[in-house]
Amino acid sequence: MKTIIIEDNELDMENLKILLGEFNAFERVGTACTIKQGLELANSVRPDLILLDIQLECSNSLEHLHKLDYEPYIICCTLYNEHALQAFEIGVSNYLTKPITPEKLNRALNRLPDLEATHLDRISDALPLNNGSTTQMVLFNQIIQIIADRDYTTVHTESNEEFLCTRRMQEWAELLPVRLFAMLDRSTIINRKQIDSFSALSPERTATITFKNQHTLEIGPTALRRLKAILQ
Repeated sequence: MKTIIIEDNELDMENLKILLGEFNAFERVGTACTIKQGLELANSVRPDLILLDIQLECSNSLEHLHKLDYEPYIICCTLYNEHALQAFEIGVSNYLTKPITPEKLNRALNRLPDLEATHLDRISDALPLNNGSTTQMVLFNQIIQIIADRDYTTVHTESNEEFLCTRRMQEWAELLPVRLFAMLDRSTIINRKQIDSFSALSPERTATITFKNQHTLEIGPTALRRLKAILQ
C-alpha cells in the first residue's frame, strides 16, 4: 500500500518513517512538511494512505483536504484531541494522538478496510468489561453503542447489558474496528452493523435509532446528518 507522510516536525517525521518501515505491506513513496506540498504530492503520486499531521503552518490541515482529487485513506497523527470529531466527519480512517507508538500505528494500519479482510480475527477480538460484580469478555461485534458521560463511558451490548468504563471516547475511537463503528458526535459511538432503522427528525429536533435488539437511542440533528452520511 503506497503511503506518504505529511509532517512538519523533524523528530515526528523520523519516528513515522521508522515505524512505517516495520510494515512490509506499506511502501513510503514520499514525504512533505507543508500541507501545500503534501497535497500536491498526493495528487501526483496518488498514495493509498496519507499519514497526516493536523497543525501545519499554523493552520488546520483538515480544512484543506477538499483539494485532494481522489479519496485515499487518511490517518491523522496529532498532539491535539479537539479535532477528532471534525476528522471523523470528514471521513478519516483513524485519529492518533502523539507520541505515535508502534502499538498505536499497528492498530490503525490493521484497521484499514483493505487490510481487515486479512485480519478477520479482529472482528472476533474481545474486550474485558466489568459490570460491577464480574469481568466479562465482550466481542467487538456484540457492542451496539458507547455513550460518554464526563470521565466515564457506558458500553451497551446486544444482550442489553451495560458496562461502565473509564476508557475515554478518543481511546475507543482508536481501538474499535472502523468498518463496524462510527462516531456520531463527541459523546456517541455506534455499531453500524447493529442498526435496524432510524427515524426522521421530530418537531423536538431529535431522531431515534432502533438497533436490532430493539434498544433505542435518541440523537440530535448533527448526529443524524453524520449517521446518514455513514450509511450512504
